Amino acid sequence: MLSRVAEGKTRTGKILVVDDEQDIVTIIGKVLSKSGYDVVTACDGLEGIAKAESEMPDLILLDNIMPNMDGPTALAKLKASEATQGIPVIVVTALADVESIVFAQKGGAVDYVVKPFDYDTLLEKIAQTLDSKD
Repeated sequence: MLSRVAEGKTRTGKILVVDDEQDIVTIIGKVLSKSGYDVVTACDGLEGIAKAESEMPDLILLDNIMPNMDGPTALAKLKASEATQGIPVIVVTALADVESIVFAQKGGAVDYVVKPFDYDTLLEKIAQTLDSKD
């Protein structure tokens, strides 16, 4: 794992990015890598669950709308599994309606970020989430 310095703290973190849009995965991956995070990626909910179980990331960024298994279904499965239920999940999606946000929060997501988003804001939310795990 790579270290990251934020607010004077040295940290490590592995982040799983689950999104079917390859451009989004590439851009988020580059931003996270430049910030010192170890990045793992998956293209849908099924692959995301498998990677979460095999990689045991410190945090998951999860899209809502994906083929094979959507984000809400993947979130429910992640939170139902003893192996992955403790991994914090931030939903990163284009869906900005209140119903989707409330559903994600009730499903166990720690935060919700609407695309398009500011990368500094995303990095802040990631740092805050990882800080709360310590």
